[in-house]
Amino acid sequence: MNCHLCGHEHTVEFLNLGKQPLANKYPTEEQFNGEEFFPLEVYFCLRCKNVQLGTIVSRERMFEDYYYLSSVNAGLVRHFENLAKKLAKSKFVVDIGSNDGILLRPLKAAGVRAIGVEPSVNVSKIANDEGLETLCSFFDASLAAEVERKFGKPDIIVASSVFTHLENPSKFVDAVKALLSKDGRFIIEVEYIGNILRTVQFERFYLDRIFYYSLTSLSFLFDAHDMTIVDVEHIEPHGGSLQVTVQRKGLGVSPSDNVTALLEQEYESLTATKLMEFRGQVDAQIAALRDTLSKYKESKLRVAGYGAPARVSTICNYGDIGPSLIAFTVDDSPLKQNKFTPGTHIPIVPKAHLDSHRPDIIVVFAYEYFDDIRKKTDGSYRYLLPIPPKEVT
Repeated sequence: MNCHLCGHEHTVEFLNLGKQPLANKYPTEEQFNGEEFFPLEVYFCLRCKNVQLGTIVSRERMFEDYYYLSSVNAGLVRHFENLAKKLAKSKFVVDIGSNDGILLRPLKAAGVRAIGVEPSVNVSKIANDEGLETLCSFFDASLAAEVERKFGKPDIIVASSVFTHLENPSKFVDAVKALLSKDGRFIIEVEYIGNILRTVQFERFYLDRIFYYSLTSLSFLFDAHDMTIVDVEHIEPHGGSLQVTVQRKGLGVSPSDNVTALLEQEYESLTATKLMEFRGQVDAQIAALRDTLSKYKESKLRVAGYGAPARVSTICNYGDIGPSLIAFTVDDSPLKQNKFTPGTHIPIVPKAHLDSHRPDIIVVFAYEYFDDIRKKTDGSYRYLLPIPPKEVT
């Protein structure tokens, strides 16, 4: 398979997670028979260190009706409040993939002129109903021209947890560059493949996301568009991400020491050998989780989950984990409640369900927000972090 990012012919498959459903499509019981499953194979480019899926499902199908709401997550709210503070002196911000307005809200409170671009009809309506101006559309050259005509050129364009979803990142960058002011900054936040590999977060692979970036692969991409990465920071959301700042070449801005250091680190750490080792670690981790859950069942302990993020689909379908092992999972998003996890059909319920169906163990699927979840549940349970399985109280 050729690399979709740099065109190189030599990619290697390093992970195969079997047949998977669409991770952010939460079915009702009536929709079980209509669920479709697709191969989830993961490839690595030996040239640009890009990681990509072998199967691409159309973005229109994936995102026009969507169930992920950013603002129900207290940790993400804090992250975007902090990002808004960094952008407080901006003249005009365009947030691509703005979801329910999680960044637009604090920008508006700070007096910064900002608009969002969000393709999901149901989610963009939530933002617009709150008075957070959001264009319901995918971002492309046509939409960029419309934004410039109506609002002018932004000095900041933000795309948080968007880049991994793109079918054609090259066309996307073209559209961003056409819209961005001459000396403007493009800030992207992407789930980082280096962190996924280091912490064995195989559940981060699912069909919503086509690409899993290294700084090296992003450098290849932007260099082809006469743009350069001027800074990078490690950030906490989504299991460990990169916040990358990009500008046009020729502005006299040199890459920061952070950029140079991370590129050098990736040269040593992101290799085909390392990725092949990862495959064995994945199988060991999912076997350990299933074994732990089976022992709970044998001991007649009642087990529930907390959170129904997309990674639940990868974990439970690859591990064959359904309601016989996890009776239900709580999620704070009303769009997911009273539906089921994709493929394995664990019921998704509101938090109030815990009061009447109190489990002995809670599997914390949204584990990076464990502190918030423990507070919501009064810290009164035994908690299992799933990957790797580790019980905490």
